[in-house]
Amino acid sequence: MEETFVLDREMGCTRDEFMRWLGGATRQARSRVEGEEIALAVGEGEVRIWLRQEPPRRIALVEIPVLRVRFSFRGLDRLAREAFLDHFDTYTRRGGG
Repeated sequence: MEETFVLDREMGCTRDEFMRWLGGATRQARSRVEGEEIALAVGEGEVRIWLRQEPPRRIALVEIPVLRVRFSFRGLDRLAREAFLDHFDTYTRRGGG
């Protein structure tokens, strides 16, 4: 049976921002929206991304959006997952760091 690797994260962006970044962040991977999930063809496998907008965080007068993101990897080995996430993180990172 094929193993699935799941990674949960929070990102400081809105769903609309995430969707604008998706093409570049995934190297223009072929994608389709299936209900609440985005399915991406990556190499020989698939990455499914589930998004849920949460209430923003407030720090003094600053408001930061919170987006829960779940990545589900199927058919990708550790090196392929790491390569995908390294590019995704570099593309979506804001403010250096």
